[in-house]
Amino acid sequence: MARVVKSAVRVLEVLELFDRLQRQASVGEVARELGYPVSSTSMLLGNLLERGYLRHGPDQRTYFPTPRVTVLGAWIEPLLTPHGTVMRMMSELGERTGETIILAAPTRDQAQYLHVVPATTTMRMHVGPGTMRPLVASGLGRVLLSTMPDDKIRHLVMRHNNGEQVEGEARISLAALQRDLAAIRACGYSVVLRGVTPGAGLISMLLPMQVSGLPVAVGIGGWAREMRARQQEYICLLRGAIEKHLRPHVRCAA
Repeated sequence: MARVVKSAVRVLEVLELFDRLQRQASVGEVARELGYPVSSTSMLLGNLLERGYLRHGPDQRTYFPTPRVTVLGAWIEPLLTPHGTVMRMMSELGERTGETIILAAPTRDQAQYLHVVPATTTMRMHVGPGTMRPLVASGLGRVLLSTMPDDKIRHLVMRHNNGEQVEGEARISLAALQRDLAAIRACGYSVVLRGVTPGAGLISMLLPMQVSGLPVAVGIGGWAREMRARQQEYICLLRGAIEKHLRPHVRCAA
């Protein structure tokens, strides 16, 4: 049973790797990126090829996901399909800022990155889809947390603070968090210049939609100094993109 579960996890990690790379990859590259043995990686990719989830590249030595992967979850939320509204909005934000654009939703006590548009700048953050960040201690997490009731927030803070690896400054003050969430609800965005990743910052907003009944948020991430310098510009860009793509009859206020 453990071997079956391990194989299932590896299948998901392979698909998430392709989502992060967004290009063809060889057996050796997949094995290196995921830390798998080359022999078992070759077997896994071969099985996915036979099942129709991967295809060969032109050289017959690389692999790439097929449209079958694309349509697997399209029925859940059409806006999140590769050519859907949210994906177009994120691509546009990436082109205009050059920064990392992240879409996240809550999963238990974590904010999970559903999709990431990689930065095009020389100095950039390296995060990928599937990344998890604590709801109570991350920028996107707190935007998502701002939609939740007080008893749920209290429970998550207690759970976080009782964690085995939480000490000193890593502990979350419920009162301080509640003030932060009140500010997010009032202004509609979050700015974090000292995030989970050292030296990185994130400006994020809630989207006016849900996925499977869960709130979703989008953020612009990069080095803190850049986020600080371009804070107001990025806030307006986020508002404008959301209003253009998801609320077409609303205009961004200057």
